[in-house]
Amino acid sequence: MSGQTQEKTACDLLVANAYVITMDARRTIYPHGAVAISGKRIVAVGPDKDLRARFRPKQTMDCHGAPLHPGMVDTHYHSTLHTTRGAVSDDPAAFANLGSKPHPYAVWFNKLQDEDEMASSRHASAEMLLNGFTCMIEAGTIFEPEICAEAVESVGLRASITDPFLWDVTESMDMTRQIERAPCDGKVAQQRLGSQLWRNRDPDALVRGHINLYGMGTASDELTLAAKRAADEAGVVMAQHQSLESGDAQFDDKRFGQHPLVHFAELGALGENSLFVHMNYLRDDEVAAIAASGMSVCWHPGNYQFYGIALAQRSRFPELLSKGVNLCFGTDAAKIWTFGEMARIAYLVAREEGGYLPCETLLEMQTIRAAKAVCLDAFIGSLEAGKRADLVIRRADIAETQPGLDVVRELMLISPTKSIDTVLVDGRVVVRHGRLALADEQEIFAKARASARRVAQAVGLAPGPRWPTA
Repeated sequence: MSGQTQEKTACDLLVANAYVITMDARRTIYPHGAVAISGKRIVAVGPDKDLRARFRPKQTMDCHGAPLHPGMVDTHYHSTLHTTRGAVSDDPAAFANLGSKPHPYAVWFNKLQDEDEMASSRHASAEMLLNGFTCMIEAGTIFEPEICAEAVESVGLRASITDPFLWDVTESMDMTRQIERAPCDGKVAQQRLGSQLWRNRDPDALVRGHINLYGMGTASDELTLAAKRAADEAGVVMAQHQSLESGDAQFDDKRFGQHPLVHFAELGALGENSLFVHMNYLRDDEVAAIAASGMSVCWHPGNYQFYGIALAQRSRFPELLSKGVNLCFGTDAAKIWTFGEMARIAYLVAREEGGYLPCETLLEMQTIRAAKAVCLDAFIGSLEAGKRADLVIRRADIAETQPGLDVVRELMLISPTKSIDTVLVDGRVVVRHGRLALADEQEIFAKARASARRVAQAVGLAPGPRWPTA
């Protein structure tokens, strides 16, 4: 009837008065926008005045004009190596020309106990949330996956976990023979394969499962095809390390008689649910095979610089982007960085070689492209009705966010982590005003410190300043 007031729709939460960066198909931005949430899902995104007129929220969260964007996704992280930061050397020589010496990470893995895996995983999960990451993909090197699941759930992080250490070829790297709890055995790998996929039976599960080979020359064609079939049948991603640097790529050249990505394409191991990590050492025919396959690639520009890979191979990632390849970022292991810093490093790597990655592309690589890479773009990665309410509210009142002329550039290149204020996962506040909301972060940090010191001592390391201390 004309003149009647339309009844408002109830919702649980209205996140209002925000600079909403949706990352939807049109990459719509609402400078004065809002997001309506019911339960775990977004029910509407749009101009603030429109959503206030449409909805009757139980609670309203005023962002005071600050940026609001989808939660970010780290597509490759070794949860049990997080506490190596400051213990394992920052000198790349510690990882090279080892001879008969065991790999530093293998030594660390051999001393981990369950409580150390828990301490490291909780610390990593907390740090992700505090830096605006709402989902992570475990890289397949946690001995007890249930520990990782418990760790991420305790702080409210979304995650996908996988089987530990799936490999069956020892010749490519000494580490396959050095980790006592991770036998490089085809029978063991086949038995473990897909053991975490049961988690996907619950569509609302915060922790899901996927397929992950270790890769880099450590998997036979038989294991690779079994992994791809399992991923296809389950509708999940199949991930693995590949071509980090020239040594492992050339090992694959020799065993396959052709470049590895060409071999994988011909084998049938590449597809839209394939995610290969690192991929620094690529040749022209491999670039073509990657682009034709529809696969995704997880880039770690930090490792590219840390290991000095540019001396042997220029980065092909700007070129891959230009050919339509879906790229995302992974933080891999702690070393000398934290979550959210890969975008700036990638920008500078591209510039060093004459390329250019726009800040908008960098944000895509940490949100919707990352979600697509891990086969979760139907659920997360953008702010759209029907998707999970995973979102990040920034601050607009600190020096790094001024003068506020290009918000996306500020998020990616100026203040990627310092401006985090509030984070929601499944519509639940997990970070409030820069602090964890569901767990005691000081307790998490204390246990991580104690674990790191205990393991460092067990492996014979004495971390600390190299200068004399009085």
